[in-house]
Amino acid sequence: MAGKPIVGSVVGPTNETHWGQVLIQPNAYGVVEIAYDDGGARAAGIHLLSTLGQKLADAPTSLEALKQIVKDVANQGVQTVILCVPVGPVVYIVLHGGGDVYIRRGHEFSRLLHNSGSISGEIKPGDSIILASAEFSHTLTQEDAATIFDHLTPAEVAERLTLLLHERPSGEGSAAIVMQFQDDAGDLDGEPIGEKLGKPMFVKAMHEGKSLLRYFHPRRIANIRHHLSVSVLKRDVQRLRAHPKKTTALLAIVLITLFGISVILGIAKQGFQVKNQSASAALSDARHALDEGMALMSLNPVKGRERLVQAKTLLDPYVASIPPKSVQGREIAEVYRLITDNLTGAMQIYSIKPELFFDAGLVKKGGTISHIGFEDKTIAIVDPTTTTVIALDVTSKKSTIVGGGPSYAGLSSTSIHGDNIYVLVGAGIHQARRTDNKTVQAVIPKNPEWGDIASLVAYGGNQYLLDTQKGRIWKYVVTDSQTATQSAGAQWGFTTMREYLNPDTLPDFSTATNMAIDGSVWVGTKTGKILKFTQGREDTFVPKGVEPAFGSTLLVYTSDEVKNLYILDSDNKRIVVLEKDGTYLAQYTWTDIVPIELVVSEELKKIFLLSDGKLYAITLK
Repeated sequence: MAGKPIVGSVVGPTNETHWGQVLIQPNAYGVVEIAYDDGGARAAGIHLLSTLGQKLADAPTSLEALKQIVKDVANQGVQTVILCVPVGPVVYIVLHGGGDVYIRRGHEFSRLLHNSGSISGEIKPGDSIILASAEFSHTLTQEDAATIFDHLTPAEVAERLTLLLHERPSGEGSAAIVMQFQDDAGDLDGEPIGEKLGKPMFVKAMHEGKSLLRYFHPRRIANIRHHLSVSVLKRDVQRLRAHPKKTTALLAIVLITLFGISVILGIAKQGFQVKNQSASAALSDARHALDEGMALMSLNPVKGRERLVQAKTLLDPYVASIPPKSVQGREIAEVYRLITDNLTGAMQIYSIKPELFFDAGLVKKGGTISHIGFEDKTIAIVDPTTTTVIALDVTSKKSTIVGGGPSYAGLSSTSIHGDNIYVLVGAGIHQARRTDNKTVQAVIPKNPEWGDIASLVAYGGNQYLLDTQKGRIWKYVVTDSQTATQSAGAQWGFTTMREYLNPDTLPDFSTATNMAIDGSVWVGTKTGKILKFTQGREDTFVPKGVEPAFGSTLLVYTSDEVKNLYILDSDNKRIVVLEKDGTYLAQYTWTDIVPIELVVSEELKKIFLLSDGKLYAITLK
């Protein structure tokens, strides 16, 4: 009895008005072709395939049931629908519209159906069937298809038919599927062929990718050449005539050796056929995913991007493994190029060159920038080289020195709220007022409980400190009065230190890079993760649709003034933009700088990057 068929798919060029594709399911096979003069053929075709997939989830068990399925989907614009469903030894085939169904049995090649009709009958092992769409039949004749078969696998037949299609001037919307039915015992999806032949060691060698040529050492080749020389052959022939028994034994050895070589070559050929068949199936699935992804982009960009990523993933293993000059290799390369081109557009990947925005050396000779903070339209800048604090208006690029000098020794992280810039120094946190350029020293004195403070952020006037050594987030709440209130141990302008995290929330901040606050607290890490905390407890956050995946070192920026989340992926030299639920939106890539901090103004459509002691800017798209 014939088993599950081996399949090869043929898909010709497509455009907005003419589209064709094959359908391969566990229990059904088919071909569709769509034509719309005003465009939209791709979307209509994808919808048709989706509908067929649902209707064929439970395999029809009669020809009438299959005819009803085809009738249900045969709408305007459908040029061809051909379905083939094997049920035991019988196949049911229904054709709607234009197209042909061919069968090859032995050396005979004939047409079973031309245009609308249906047929059923018993299939035999070794039979091959071609389902061809209307445009395929218009482009390639029956004679073209018949001449292709010559001890070839379905994948190889499909390759040659595809090549013929691309050589013809027309063919848009062409699609065909080649099926070869085998005996159940010879099904390649079952037990390895080598084991059936009693030669499992050959199968193992092929599976491990070992080349037979590696067994021929140069010395062995030289030895073979010696034994094949004319004089040696004459001598051996004379010896064989003198010893007829040895001649018989030698012939037996030669025959056994030749048989062994033929078995090995047969297994190798089967291995290549399986690989080609697998590549053909992946190519068909990738085409389907590409078409579906493009059709979904206007309706659901996230789902559309997911399908494009799936299409790329399907072909990734074959791009390098299939010879690029083969028909199948060229076809894979072309589809892969289409996928990557569309994925780049769908992923909104912008390759940019960050522009120099501000150089602290222009304010003070030798000045550099080590840390920045941002609110509204002002960037707070820390210059450790000249021990200076600068306020920079990003709309006018006007800079003002608001603090500095010996009291700022050891200055590092900075934050800004209203007219005040806060700077972490050796003695605690200084407050530099922009209104009069005066400094209030140690407005928050250094607490002996502090460990290593990696980030200082202002939110709602309160100050938050990320302590990577202690694994805590310290919080200082601004008081209502800005006068000194030494009572109850409170310091000027702020309460005593509190913990933001709940006592039972014990995160590992040893790899934390920075912190951002928008109501929730976000923490970047060196482990490729973004941590989120809400009301003192860790909150679930999972990025979705980021391609390629994040590298190890991530810094995060957001605020209550910013709608999205901005991730600086240092390893991949890019900024990834996410919605705050983790949904991917876009990314900006570069090659020439290595940023260590970022701030963002969506109102001004700017991303500011700190790199090599200078401030650079990127324009948001």
